[in-house]
Amino acid sequence: MKNKVLLEQQVLLFIQRQPPATRKRLREGLHAVENGRVFPEPLEDELDGFYKLKIEGIRIILQMETGVSGPVFKAVFAERRGVVYEIFRQLLRLE
Repeated sequence: MKNKVLLEQQVLLFIQRQPPATRKRLREGLHAVENGRVFPEPLEDELDGFYKLKIEGIRIILQMETGVSGPVFKAVFAERRGVVYEIFRQLLRLE
């Protein structure tokens, strides 16, 4: 099954700032979601409705929407594992 993955600006800039090997692994992980080989894990509690994609020490937070031809994952935030959820919670409170 083919999924669509869209990248928000923050995610795109985060990926671009990474060293080449990490950038490659992040792209491969996102392509695995697109190709249906990987399904992001659902988050819980106040982040219910969002999903995480784990790639080494980095987490990409996605939101799933239903598209005409199947699921559409929107990558809304990416950061290192230790701080990703706290920063994302703070951003949600600002919106």
